[in-house]
Amino acid sequence: MGTKEDSATRERKALRCSLVVATALAVLAAFWGWISQSQVILLDGVYALIGMVLTAISLRVSRIADSGPTARFPFGKEALIPVVIAVQGMALLATLAYAAVEAVRVILAGGADVTAGSLVAYGAVSAVVSIIIWRYVGQVDRTSDLLVAEARQWGASAAFSALVAVGAVVAMILGRTDFSDADRYVDSVLVLLGCAMLVPQPYALLRTALIELLEGAPGENVQARVHDAIAVVRDEFGLDEPTLTMSKVGRKLYVEATFMVAPHSWDIDGEDAVRRSFATSLADLPYEPWLNIELTTDPALML
Repeated sequence: MGTKEDSATRERKALRCSLVVATALAVLAAFWGWISQSQVILLDGVYALIGMVLTAISLRVSRIADSGPTARFPFGKEALIPVVIAVQGMALLATLAYAAVEAVRVILAGGADVTAGSLVAYGAVSAVVSIIIWRYVGQVDRTSDLLVAEARQWGASAAFSALVAVGAVVAMILGRTDFSDADRYVDSVLVLLGCAMLVPQPYALLRTALIELLEGAPGENVQARVHDAIAVVRDEFGLDEPTLTMSKVGRKLYVEATFMVAPHSWDIDGEDAVRRSFATSLADLPYEPWLNIELTTDPALML
């Protein structure tokens, strides 16, 4: 699975690649949307532009979070990661809300003329590029919250671009029927459909960030690894099932485990051996474990 340092290096490399591509797509969409006077292409351009800015912030935060503890921040700065993810979610939601309101305004004003062929071409190009980057970023490191958020953004962008292309084909078909006037509304309707399609993505970002900021439990795959480590320690030292709590913030994994033992059966050296064994079992996780492992003879301290 790799160490925390290896994971951080892969994370920053993927974010840099994503940033370069997002910049190129943002420029392309802004120019193409301005030339074609298409709302939906401009929305994709603004979405890509915001994504570009947020990717740059994520890249900076990745470096800061990996810098380690300081005298002022003795627990490090990992909490910046869920904060940035929350900012991503709120920024994207605000963008979609504005786009939806503007689309409704254009529909009420009688629609707008847009060249369907231009929409098809843009949608196809943007969808192909977005799918390539989505697959790349999504496969680099599935344990990175920043890359998971980045992959979600690219996946949503690919779906949105595909919607643009399909909608433009519908507009071309309508133009050859008795409903030819309906093609004036296709662009704005695509914006509304796109907004509805994209809303789950920033919602998921906000939900993920909120869970971490409230010190919620990590994902099931991480919990399973911790339980596996507990099983190894129990088998090695003959311990009973402990009380166990855990949470994750960024790349920090906090684990508290308290084992009940018989009076006068353990000393400090033995407790240290349990801690070392537990740390060794979690050493290959791409997180930085902060362990609080205790042995007690008092049931009241098991709470």
